[in-house]
Amino acid sequence: MDSIKLINAFNGVLDNLVDGNEYAQRPPRGPRDLAMLSEAELEAKKLNEFGESLARDDNYYEQKNLSHKISQIDVEKSLVPKKVKLPTSDDLDGVTICGIDGSNQKVEKNSFYFILARAAIVNFKYTKGVEPPYFFTRKKDASAVTWVDGNIFKENVIEHTNNKLKKQKSGEKSVGIFSYIKQDNSKPFMVGYDHASSEKSPSGHALGWAVKFQQALELLCLEEVEIDETKKTICIKDGPLYSTSSAEEDTVEGMRPTVLWNNQILVCVSKRINDSKLILETLCTFPELLQIYFPNDEITRDNIFSIGTDSLLLQRILKPGHRTPLIKALPIARKGACRRATEELHKDFMPLCCYYRGKTRPQTFIRIEIPSFMYNNNKQLVEEAIAIVAWQHELGGKAPYIQIVADDLCQLNYEKELLEKQTIAALSSKNLELAEQY
Repeated sequence: MDSIKLINAFNGVLDNLVDGNEYAQRPPRGPRDLAMLSEAELEAKKLNEFGESLARDDNYYEQKNLSHKISQIDVEKSLVPKKVKLPTSDDLDGVTICGIDGSNQKVEKNSFYFILARAAIVNFKYTKGVEPPYFFTRKKDASAVTWVDGNIFKENVIEHTNNKLKKQKSGEKSVGIFSYIKQDNSKPFMVGYDHASSEKSPSGHALGWAVKFQQALELLCLEEVEIDETKKTICIKDGPLYSTSSAEEDTVEGMRPTVLWNNQILVCVSKRINDSKLILETLCTFPELLQIYFPNDEITRDNIFSIGTDSLLLQRILKPGHRTPLIKALPIARKGACRRATEELHKDFMPLCCYYRGKTRPQTFIRIEIPSFMYNNNKQLVEEAIAIVAWQHELGGKAPYIQIVADDLCQLNYEKELLEKQTIAALSSKNLELAEQY
């Protein structure tokens, strides 16, 4: 039912495609003035999912300001890797585990791009007694149209789209969308393409919008986490704590529900770490760690930089079933979002990060990030949360199991295929022959 509703949202848009003969007679022109991705948002596409640039070696440590480190390694008593003791059935009794993941798809027709975005939250309550396990799944959907060719739609198309998003004002770094997707939107958002930006590919702009909507929906899922002082809840969200495509105001509003959490822990888990550089830059920023991790190996800063990524270093540092010590670290590119969340929500939202190496073959690594204020409130519960994430990772193999379940639920392959067929049929009925993309 959700799938049909999501696809039917485009009916009014498809009905307002212009006639082919009329289209052929019009001179080329761009669309009307619409909300567009900012230069900062387009630049963020060049960063990896953690907000790190692969073109620089100072993502966490600004070389121009040597006194300013955006990292802290003495969060725990020991700096050596720590063995993670997996939870027992007694530890899990009565614990609720949530998984949040999202996806997006695009139907590309050069003149316009249809965007589908979805996030899903899965909730399991574990019990060893007679009480039945509690389980629910919920989905959050959003859709949009990236309008590139001003001739492709009739002006009436505006009546069949959501036009609440406004072009950002001068000086604004991004377009906020979170407050709008919280509303019940039966129509797709209409967004634009900025030909004057550094990114000249309309497809690149459409991808940027798709990721932006997906990440806003993932943040929106945090509202579904039940706040109960008597129950422990571990919420495992896909990706880092700070998403590269989310506006600062969206990040603040998305994180706002977590301020009221006391017996709940948010754990952001990333499985794609091939390009991550947190450990690499930490070792180079704090050279005392080199003797701890590579005693008597005469490893230098240049040796570490030559490795290139964390994934190769972690194979030497971590044994299966172990994690790195917690590091308080934030990429420079996400400073603004963290500062704003900390100031407006009155909590320390600096991420505490660590890596865990799975025991199940083939052994894989995951990166874990937790808001600092949660660790300050309840260190023991954070330790339990990390252990539960490690256990879920052993079940899932490539990622925490509940994250895999959420990922399966949010896929949009069927919806994309259906929308593609409807779009082709609508173009045919209007005698519009647009060049196909391969």
